[in-house]
Amino acid sequence: MNRDLAIDATRGLAIWSMISAHFAFGTLIEAPTHSFPYVDGMSAFVLLSGLMLGLVYRRWIERFSLGYAYWRLTKRLVVLYLCQLTIALVAVAAAVEGHRWLTLLLPIDGWSHGLRLVLTMDYIPSGGNILLLYMLLMASAFALFPLLRLGWWLPILGASLALYVFSQVASPDWFYLSAYMQTPRIQNWAGWQLMFIPAVVVGWNWEIWRITEFVDRWLVAIIGVAVAVGVVLHFTFQDGPLKALEPGVADKLEFGWARGVAAWVVIPAVYGLFRVLLRWWHRDWFRPLVMTGSRSLDSYVLQAIALVLIPIHVAHRPWSLVTTTAVTLMVFALCWLWAEFRRAMRIDKLHRLPVIVYRRVVRRPVTPEPEPLDDLPTPPAAPTHPEPQLAPTH
Repeated sequence: MNRDLAIDATRGLAIWSMISAHFAFGTLIEAPTHSFPYVDGMSAFVLLSGLMLGLVYRRWIERFSLGYAYWRLTKRLVVLYLCQLTIALVAVAAAVEGHRWLTLLLPIDGWSHGLRLVLTMDYIPSGGNILLLYMLLMASAFALFPLLRLGWWLPILGASLALYVFSQVASPDWFYLSAYMQTPRIQNWAGWQLMFIPAVVVGWNWEIWRITEFVDRWLVAIIGVAVAVGVVLHFTFQDGPLKALEPGVADKLEFGWARGVAAWVVIPAVYGLFRVLLRWWHRDWFRPLVMTGSRSLDSYVLQAIALVLIPIHVAHRPWSLVTTTAVTLMVFALCWLWAEFRRAMRIDKLHRLPVIVYRRVVRRPVTPEPEPLDDLPTPPAAPTHPEPQLAPTH
């Protein structure tokens, strides 16, 4: 089945948004993907992850079984945990070598103390905190899938909205994810689930609700609504008479309602625009975004590691504008090249990399397993277009 390149391109844009925010905050290269009020790469990453979860796992459940989907989900959570450990171990190594300031975390008493914090996922460096939230939200799918099979998507949406409202009014301490830092709270998961659980519902009903056809038919209206919402938020809360209320309505820790509204209107608009552009322009123009988005988890891990290593081994901060721009482009290029490398080498799963390399050395064929969540087929970008060569086919 063809991939929906517009979803990959949207995810690639989310990765670029993260990289530019982490490496070039406040510069011109960062501005384009942060000009819309209260929408950033993290919001898009969480929403698109929920969308793909619902879309892909429904197919697995219908094709195989709920038990198979649970097994795949468990394996995926293990992969996410290992990715989080990798990011945290790099941060511990940096702290032990005297570069703790890069992680924004508290001091540690050597490797033994650091490893304890890593294993319990308390040592989370700046730029590497999304996976913990992602793991928790993905785990909710164990309860969501049976309910979705029963067609109870409306009660799920109602419960998600009720939980969000409660999180904004009276969040208990256990609603917050924390890290080993001076201000430990990093995300209110009960607030952020508003981006994930409804997206799972949309992904689950993607084909039944004909989402792609709806976006194509109403794209002008969707863009118009997004622009109107952006203008209202900007001239009301971001730079307007109610600016004093901005911390309450757009706080990132709590995930204020303005962030939810903004993300849910702008991300569909971006997806729809990519669908149009991919039909009008040569697809290779979007190859960096598409390929990077097709390996969005890898790209996220790479940029989180680079955020620690580059200031140590490549260019010491503070950076000039030229250095900032060069580093930002270099990190994104690294993510793109890694995605191209995985496609060229047919590395379907990272944990199979040693086996794949060995078999290629001894010239034995490699039989790829079903692809992970980031790389499974998604609905075709347009029914009249064949699968383009730039899309990973495996």
